[in-house]
Amino acid sequence: MNNAAERESILQDRIAELETELSETQKQIEDIHAVLESSFDGILITDGQGKVLMLNKAYERLTGLKEEEMIGTNMRDHLNPEYMPRSVALLVLEEKKPVTIPQITRNNRSITVTGNPVFNEKGEIHRVITNVRDITELNSLRQELLRAQAMEKVYAQLESAKTQGKGEDYIAVSEGMKLVFATANKVSSVDATVLILGESGVGKEVVAGYIHENSPRSKSPFIVVNCGAIPEQLLESELFGYAPGAFTGAARNGKAGLFETAQGGTLFLDEIGELPLSLQVKILRVLEAREIMRVGSTKTTAVDVRILAATNRDLEQMVANKRFRADLFYRLNVIRISIPPLRDRVDDIAPLSLYYLNLFNNRYHQKKRFSYEIKSELERYPWPGNIRELKNAVEQMVVLGYDEFLQTGDLPWYQQQSGEIKARPVQVSGIIPLKQALEETEKQLLENTLKKYRTSRQISRVIGIDQSTVVRKLNKYGLSTE
Repeated sequence: MNNAAERESILQDRIAELETELSETQKQIEDIHAVLESSFDGILITDGQGKVLMLNKAYERLTGLKEEEMIGTNMRDHLNPEYMPRSVALLVLEEKKPVTIPQITRNNRSITVTGNPVFNEKGEIHRVITNVRDITELNSLRQELLRAQAMEKVYAQLESAKTQGKGEDYIAVSEGMKLVFATANKVSSVDATVLILGESGVGKEVVAGYIHENSPRSKSPFIVVNCGAIPEQLLESELFGYAPGAFTGAARNGKAGLFETAQGGTLFLDEIGELPLSLQVKILRVLEAREIMRVGSTKTTAVDVRILAATNRDLEQMVANKRFRADLFYRLNVIRISIPPLRDRVDDIAPLSLYYLNLFNNRYHQKKRFSYEIKSELERYPWPGNIRELKNAVEQMVVLGYDEFLQTGDLPWYQQQSGEIKARPVQVSGIIPLKQALEETEKQLLENTLKKYRTSRQISRVIGIDQSTVVRKLNKYGLSTE
């Protein structure tokens, strides 16, 4: 009897010990759960065969995989070519060492997944601890840093882009413009006639000015004449001058023309393709004889003037159509410089834009700066008006832009489009849960905003939320700023 009582006492003591151990184990498990749930990183634990034992809420949030669909399943069951082509837990079991891989989750977030093996006393993998860290915003910040560094590089490039010369407007980064200025520099030291060709606004006058400023005539006048801007009946007297009493209303002492005004210097005949045939022969006479005759006079006057001419017309075709004298064309076409359009020399766009940005900042007492996005947009735009259009666009942005950092929404063509975009009212068909309605509203708003703005920074400014929130919501709805 005593033995039975003794055995019962021992058994009860053992049960009490086991209950204490169980309680302590349960407390340890609760503590482990608490630790796991306190982690901002996602954590998943599998056994030595890849079976999921435990995961925290952060893992659910980051991956979009829920606890009820994961616990008790094998990681092999979740392999998916879209959002989980590889499982870090399975890689750890295969390689028997820590493994780190990048992944894109099914809710479109960028994550870094690290798996660490836990070995038992036999050297076998007993557990695999998987850590998931969200790097979506880190990647966004990294991209912002790279963009800022790229802009700093462009600002630094501006100084090296300035071609040697006495002027400040001579920006050349592209090979095409380097060749243009190299040719211009070579011909500046001689008095040969130069014909400068190119579309309207490419900078023909700038190249002509460069030739003059680097020539022995640089101390003498540089006179620019737009042959298409002066009425035909006045152009002859403007170029050659007139004698006293040459016509009704003429000055009593007559007037010197632009050839005489440019004496010793350079006369730049811009848009020479617009010159009437009646004056072409007289220009040819000046080129050959180096003398002019005023309107209403019979006396010739010697002129020492270098002629530079430019046009955006096809003079050879005009010669074929008998709209331009062949002999004058050959006389002008001693040296030809062709300036490529701005769309064909993208490397020049950023330095030119920054040059004009600095120019207009100083003029209007502003401190505007370009964002990386606006640089990219400037380089994508076709610039039908070439440098003239670029200069006007930068001036408009400096004057009208609200923020220090100019954005793509400040570009003139975006300003024009914004007046044409009609606000689309949010529509909800039928009766749906409020949460779904709010999500539909958010998604529509972001989709509409992405039609005009290209970066999370711009979107956050326009709709009035933090940039990090914009990034998170874009990822949530599978939208992209690219």
